[in-house]
Amino acid sequence: MILIFPVLGAVCLWCFLKNRIKKASAQSLIWKTCASICFLGTAFIGLWRNSLSGGRTEFSLLITAGLFFGLLGDVWLDLKWNCPDENDRYTFAGFWSFAIGHICFLTALIRYSGANAKTTSIIVLLMVAAVAGVVIGFSGRLLSLDYGRFKGITMFYGALLIGTTLVSGRLMIQSRFSPFLVLFFAGAVLFLISDLILSGTYFGEGKDRPVDIISNHIFYYAAQFLIAFAVSAAV
Repeated sequence: MILIFPVLGAVCLWCFLKNRIKKASAQSLIWKTCASICFLGTAFIGLWRNSLSGGRTEFSLLITAGLFFGLLGDVWLDLKWNCPDENDRYTFAGFWSFAIGHICFLTALIRYSGANAKTTSIIVLLMVAAVAGVVIGFSGRLLSLDYGRFKGITMFYGALLIGTTLVSGRLMIQSRFSPFLVLFFAGAVLFLISDLILSGTYFGEGKDRPVDIISNHIFYYAAQFLIAFAVSAAV
């Protein structure tokens, strides 16, 4: 049953990319929203299974909440292409939605690890992520990127994104490669790759080619589905 949503999601993603490459439109937005609903549906199945088995319901809720904010971010960021006059508003809304989603992910990871986590190491990793976020923000020229008004939110979101990746990797190693954490870490890495491509599309020149759009969304949806599958594995 849980494979129904990934299959539907792949179909919706294909339809979205087919339309999006031609031109951003209401139709492409609908297909993208449907694809995102599919990764959220995958998480809901995991949440339901955990509630029946007495699993980690709090963790599952936090991950599902993070995916929900990801869905909202998808809608806002696609609306920026459909409503160019409201570009800045929708871009900020998208960034903030994904930032809140990653706060949910980080909270879930830390709560999941509980007393077994080495607090000092997690704090150090989050500090490293914060520094990395600042470096990204001030390396725009070096990377041929112009963040403009979005420099601040880019640094904040970048820190959260890197922090989620580092913390999940640390906990994965500490847990001796728990299936849940392997899935989550793999998803976090793909998420990071997706956003690296996206930063070029949004803030660079000549990096909005079909190959950029396709690779960005393939990495992104693979990431979200892996994270959604992690909910079922967290028992």
